[in-house]
Formats: sequence, C-alpha cells, structure tokens
Amino acid sequence: MKISKEFKVASLAIGSMVILYFGFNYLKGIDMFQTTNDYYVLYEHVEGLKKSNPVIIHGYSVGRVNDIMILQEKDNLVLVNINVDSDIRIGVGTIARLMSTDFLGSKAIELNLVDSSGQYYDDGDTLESSFDEGITGLLKEKAGPVADTISNMFGKLNIILDGLARNTDKISGTIENLNGFTGTLNNDLPVLIANLNKNSKELSELMAGIKPILNNTAQLTDSLKSLELSATLAKTQLLMDNLNARLIALKEGEGTMGKLMTDDSLYFYLSNTARDLDRLLVDLEANPGRYVQFSVFGKKDKPEKKK
Repeated sequence: MKISKEFKVASLAIGSMVILYFGFNYLKGIDMFQTTNDYYVLYEHVEGLKKSNPVIIHGYSVGRVNDIMILQEKDNLVLVNINVDSDIRIGVGTIARLMSTDFLGSKAIELNLVDSSGQYYDDGDTLESSFDEGITGLLKEKAGPVADTISNMFGKLNIILDGLARNTDKISGTIENLNGFTGTLNNDLPVLIANLNKNSKELSELMAGIKPILNNTAQLTDSLKSLELSATLAKTQLLMDNLNARLIALKEGEGTMGKLMTDDSLYFYLSNTARDLDRLLVDLEANPGRYVQFSVFGKKDKPEKKK
C-alpha cells in the first residue's frame, strides 16, 4: 500500500506536537501518567501566581497549579485549582501557603501538612489558605522604622540645607562687601603707596635732623656725669640738717618764735585786751557824751554859783 506525502506530513506534525506537549510538561515536572487529586484554595490576591507553578511540600514538588479564576460574586476572591499526586494524603487542617521561591518573585504553593488523626481531604475539597509576604513582608515590616529614620534624616537634612542657604547668603554678602572693598582698595592703593613713600622720605629727613640732637644729648649726659654731684648732695644734706635743728628748737620753745609758739600767756593777754576793747567800743557807742563834748557856737563858761 502506497502512503501519500500528505499523510506522512500530517502524521509527522501530530507526532511532533504530542512529543512537544509531553516534553514541555516533563520539563515542568508534570508526570502525565501520574494520577492526581484536585483541590481548591481561595486567596484575596495571588501576587503573580500563574498556571503550572509548583505545589510543594518541604521544598519537594508534589503537584502544580492547574487553573486560576476570579469569583466576582464573592468580592473578587481568587480561586486556585491545584493538582496534587494522589499518593499524597492531605490531612484536614492543612494550609496552602502562597509563597515566593526566589528573589525574582517566582511563586509556589506550599502545603503545610498537619496531623489530622486520620481525617483527610477528599478530591475536590477546599483547603485553608495563607499568604507569605516573604521579602516584601519583611521590607514592609522594616519599612516603618526605616521610613521614620529616613524622614528624620530628611528633616535634619532640610535644616542643614536651610542653614547652608542662610550661610550662603551671608557669604555672598561678605563676598560682595569684599569685592567692594577690593575695588576701593584698588582705587586708593596707589595714593596710599605714594603717601607711604612721602612719609618714609620725611621720616628719613627727620631722623637725619635728630642725629645731631642725640649727639648733643650724649655730650650733655657726659657733662652731667663729670659734675661734682657728691659735693652738691653733701651741701644739700647739711642744709636739711640745719633746717631740721631749727624746727626742733621751735618745737621746744627756744627763742622768741619758739616762745610764741609754745607759751599761751601772750594768747590770753591778747584775748583779754580784745575783750576790753570790745567793751570800750560798746560803751562808747552807748554813751558818747562821756568821751566827746562839742558845741556849735563854742564852749560857754559855766556861771559861778553865788555864795
């Protein structure tokens, strides 16, 4: 029997597709000849879980995700259908935990088996679910303190930047002042240098005039050194001794001046005289007729009394 080319091509294509299908599933760890049980898990979100993602127990693959559906009638919960080897008995209370398997975010469902005391889920039952946030959860847990720290750091950084801004303004003002001062200095510097040169010249001339005066001062000093200062000092000391002796004599009442200074009889005499003179003046003022007699027409003789 002769086989046509079309039949050969169709057979080859069908065979290639079958081999490709089984090979692809084999590479994903799916045993096409292994009997499985279907279970269902409800999640609020699946965080990138896809069909054919593995179902594992203690890191060992025992099944795969068969289907993912959204239940809009149940507040958009996600229903995940998983196929697990029929040899694995899943006890009542087992939790299907959605987890990340690597840093790239690959997802898997891990079955945390429990001792159910002989009670097991049947094919088609719904398992309890949980969600492992993994690195994302750890980051969220640590993000609060880190965020607060970063916020404090930014607050301090803002304060530092404000201070730098103020200091920059001050520095800018200082630089402007320095620029103005530099401009003024550039304008006045030639005049200042000319004045300094003039003053230096005048100072040189003044020093030239002071040198003869200094020489004369040196000569005067030499002349003073040559004077007989010791004899002059001796005479001065003798004079002071004589003056001191005179003062001692006055204090002891010697001589007329000493007696006047030490004897109080003269004081009392003068005091009594002044008091008598004061009385006389008072009496003169009160009775001037006792002391002074005068007439406008001359003095008349008193008539003699008849005997």
